[in-house]
Amino acid sequence: MLLFRFCHFTLLLSFILSGCVAADVHDDAGETVSDEAPYVSLLNEPQANAYFHYTRARMFLAEDDFESAAAAYLRAIDYDPDEESLRFELADLYIVMGQTENAIRTVEDILLRDPDSLRANLTLANAYFGNNQPDKAIPYFRRVLELAPEKEQVQLHLAIALVRVGEIDLASEQLKELLKSYPDSSSARLAMARLYREIGLNQLAVEQYRELIRRTPDIESAYLELGLLYEDLKEWQNALDVFMEVLELRPLDFTLRHHISRVYVGMKRFDDALEELDIIVDLKPEDFEARRKIGLIFLEQKRWSDAVSVFEEILELEPDLDPARYYLGSAYEQQSEWESALEAFSGISRESALYDDAIAHIGYIYMETDRISEAIQLLKTRMAEGQPRPQVFNYLTSLYLANEQKDNALVTVERGVSLYPDDVELLYQKALLLERFGRHEEAFQTMQNLLAVDDKHAEALNFLAYALAVENRDLDEALGYAERAINLKPAPHILDTLGWVYYRLGRLLEALKIIEEASRQISEDAVIFEHLGDIHLALNNLVQARAAFDKALQLQPDNADLRDKLEKLADKL
Repeated sequence: MLLFRFCHFTLLLSFILSGCVAADVHDDAGETVSDEAPYVSLLNEPQANAYFHYTRARMFLAEDDFESAAAAYLRAIDYDPDEESLRFELADLYIVMGQTENAIRTVEDILLRDPDSLRANLTLANAYFGNNQPDKAIPYFRRVLELAPEKEQVQLHLAIALVRVGEIDLASEQLKELLKSYPDSSSARLAMARLYREIGLNQLAVEQYRELIRRTPDIESAYLELGLLYEDLKEWQNALDVFMEVLELRPLDFTLRHHISRVYVGMKRFDDALEELDIIVDLKPEDFEARRKIGLIFLEQKRWSDAVSVFEEILELEPDLDPARYYLGSAYEQQSEWESALEAFSGISRESALYDDAIAHIGYIYMETDRISEAIQLLKTRMAEGQPRPQVFNYLTSLYLANEQKDNALVTVERGVSLYPDDVELLYQKALLLERFGRHEEAFQTMQNLLAVDDKHAEALNFLAYALAVENRDLDEALGYAERAINLKPAPHILDTLGWVYYRLGRLLEALKIIEEASRQISEDAVIFEHLGDIHLALNNLVQARAAFDKALQLQPDNADLRDKLEKLADKL
């Protein structure tokens, strides 16, 4: 409220109400003013006009007429420009109206008159901070702390602003200083924990959360954030222990039970997850997210019929829920109930984010039911309707390949890559197609482009390693690719690649050990047995080489190179 001189206004109001000066008003000497004294009106006295417009502003505020209130404040300020409280109230109103820039300009006017105004500096700091301009907020927070170093919340907000501008070290130092001064400050310790979590110092974050819980056991947000941190770290048991502590206090907190169910899923304790979700559904039947998760767990467990029941029940309650319809189609598809799956996917609206996924599934169903031409036409029509998502290009490419239309397949995947140059699946499929066309260098370059997007793509790494090994060049580079691939995905075909690189490097015993392991894991791959034969041959293990080549020829009887190797080997035996 304004700090006007109310005694002055009481007198002033009496003048306003009477419309003139009373005849018996005395001057300071106690003498009666002469009837002949000149008339002096106080109706236009500046503070009277300021107060008039101020009261109008308050009335407009009571009616939620903010625009008129702001105009009235401005009139009041015109009459009494030195009254700071008018400007502060106007600034607060501008913030309520979402006019942050006007609020800032209003407070800046105060600082021009009084640079040491604590309230003005703090208001500007908070205004910039709330307007996502932390760089501009920082100087004002610092000025406030120069004027009032004891303000704990200002120190905290300064640290947060420093984090937002990337000054992590300064923010950390600010919070450490704050905790030295206020070791029991729960907000500072919580901010420190969040800062550590933000910059990936997870163990330090855990320590701060634990210390906060020890000092202030009733701060539930600390438990929840610590549980979520453990969840992110996939420390499932720790996460579960923390969430269970909170659950004892809040047994009807459904969000918390969702967290617990997710932890159980992470632990592969699906039955426990289902139990938690069943509790939610029993107490809150309209929680479709809990029902959806139950259905997804059934899909994970390959309980297709149970999944169908759940998603059909959801659709009875909420017929327009496209995700439920999509999962229903997926469950039917897994049971090869093609017509039911087709009906479910066909019910997904064009406006849905799942529309392109549904189109891809419909195309797959057509292919599985010997309707490849219809599948191709379906996806071509979708492409003609506007830019589809990457999976439409990907699947149409696969359909063209299944229909022996390699040229159309390549055109389609190249068009997809031109629209989605960072889509990993499209890049991978393009590289494989180029390799099939014998365009090896282009395929190699495309796989390298893929790795620039996703350097942990095991199949791309394997492709590059094998390509270099086949050409017997850059073998150290090939070994690097192969070792990265096997660490990411220890699959038999990648073991074979690594073994073949060792073979090219002359590390025959290492090659033999690895490819023998690959042959044990996958006994129907002709290439692996041919490689095994080549290694035995290089080691002069002729009998073992013949056995491996024989096995490879059984799996690939039309391979002329294998027959030639066996004939040459027969001459040596």
